[in-house]
Amino acid sequence: MIESLLPGRLTARQKKEAERKKKEALARKKREAEAKRKREAEAKKRAESRRRHEEAMRRAAEDRRKREAAAKKRREAEAKRRREEEARRKAAAEAKRRREEEERRKREEAARKRREEAEANKPKPPSPSPSPSPVVTPPPVVPDPVETTIPVPTPTETAGQEPTDPPSSPDPVETTEPDPVETTVPDPVGTTDPDPTPTETAGQEPTDPPSSPDPVETTPPAPVDPVEPEEALHRFDSQVDFSSNQNELENPVTEFKQKPDLFVDLSFYGTDLRFDDGAEVEMWSFETADQRKNFPGPLIRPKEGQIFQAHFKPSKGNHTIHWHGMEPDPRNDGVGHTSFEIAGEYTYQWQPERGRPRDPNWGTAGTYFYHCHVNTTLHVQMGMFGPLIIDPIVHEDFPVSPGARRAFVDGPEYDIDTEALLVPYSMATRWHGMHHAAGLSGEDAGLNHFEPNHFYLLGGELARRPGGKETVWSLKSLRANVKGGSKKRTLLRLLNANYLPTVLRFQDSWGKPVPMAEVIAHDGRPFRDTSKPGEPSLPCGEAGYPMKTSILRSGSAERWDVLLDPPSAGEYQVVVEFRHWITDEIVGSRTVRLVAS
Repeated sequence: MIESLLPGRLTARQKKEAERKKKEALARKKREAEAKRKREAEAKKRAESRRRHEEAMRRAAEDRRKREAAAKKRREAEAKRRREEEARRKAAAEAKRRREEEERRKREEAARKRREEAEANKPKPPSPSPSPSPVVTPPPVVPDPVETTIPVPTPTETAGQEPTDPPSSPDPVETTEPDPVETTVPDPVGTTDPDPTPTETAGQEPTDPPSSPDPVETTPPAPVDPVEPEEALHRFDSQVDFSSNQNELENPVTEFKQKPDLFVDLSFYGTDLRFDDGAEVEMWSFETADQRKNFPGPLIRPKEGQIFQAHFKPSKGNHTIHWHGMEPDPRNDGVGHTSFEIAGEYTYQWQPERGRPRDPNWGTAGTYFYHCHVNTTLHVQMGMFGPLIIDPIVHEDFPVSPGARRAFVDGPEYDIDTEALLVPYSMATRWHGMHHAAGLSGEDAGLNHFEPNHFYLLGGELARRPGGKETVWSLKSLRANVKGGSKKRTLLRLLNANYLPTVLRFQDSWGKPVPMAEVIAHDGRPFRDTSKPGEPSLPCGEAGYPMKTSILRSGSAERWDVLLDPPSAGEYQVVVEFRHWITDEIVGSRTVRLVAS
């Protein structure tokens, strides 16, 4: 016991404990060194892996750039080939048009000649004779051969000639020769001129005596109808011939052109655009000076009653602008089959009809769109469309609150700041490698087989469309005002620019349906209570039965106007399903976040 307390001396137990601690320290140090080595090896491995990954990404990016460059080169070559083919097709069409024009001119010239010949051969009415006493016939006397004047069937009378033979009866079978002494001058009133061509000349002795017509039995010949010119029509051999030979005009004239209240200068563009899923595809569409090569085309927004003009100058083949849902005259409706296709430039002109409160038969305010109507199926898929909105007039009986606008003349008010556009659009990239007139010459271009491989939602808040150049307006999110706040409700405009049926669903964040959409108009026509003819027609919501739903189905080119009425503030979902047009199965879908506040 005393020894254990002495300094410098350890007991066996303490030595054993010290040895154990020393071994543990060495083991711990060894483990730490091993862990450090492992960490360093792992870090080195991760660094090597990261380096290899970065190298692979660099090589992939380089390969992608090469592929894109090659693809761009191929597209440029294809575009050049298409331009050359289009130029050849246009030259052939121009040559054909000139041939048809020459044939038409020849037909018209031949018809004109036939008309002139018929007019020349037409019997002329008798002209008054300068013979003395043409009406009253004198008693039979022996005429003085020198002084007797005998009418002849010519426009010019021949006088001072002595006939060798007496005049004969008009009947060629029973011709009688009267005694020259008792010859009478026939009544000029009943005389007809059977031959309008002069046959005798003054100073010559006639070889055949003139005929003396019978004033009782002879009647003037019936007038001959003029020969109508042959109508210059091109008779189409087939539907392909009809589609391939439209009325092409270089620079058609705008008839009855007026000073516009709203003027838009549109032109055509074609370029490669990148979508939000990374796809880079050749697109065609319309552009203005402040919206350059953007997709969809620029928003056009006239007001009811305004004179609207849109100058359009296509630069790649023939195009038109059809104002889908509007009803202007055929020249300004943009349908080539009923008017013309534009080769040079043209200024469209029309005036939307003013609305009348409580009257379902007047007004054009609503959601529409415009698109090319040449080889329509292909050109719309290529992107040649844009939104068209007609705003209502402000009626004195229906004033508008600050920061708001009415959906139609007596319709509900909505918040301008959060007004939004939703455009479902599906893309078949196979179509985007076709040329301008694919399928119009009888070849099977496969335009009846639409198999999309990309699905998009375009649009957003109309007050905040991004500017810039070569951008796709993709829908990122939506806002909605909760009813009862300081702002009016949000108006959502749906435009189905997609060739597939779509189903739009409003849900909460857990996927439960929320009937927050009040439908107020369809295809530019407000929903009204028309159950009592002759009485004022109120909007359905004002009439006491708002049309609310959580689901909307739409087909190609269909438009809906809905007021959003979320039950409370929070986050919701707008889900758009793209359906197969035969099986109705979902072939694609997109979801957008909706924030209500």
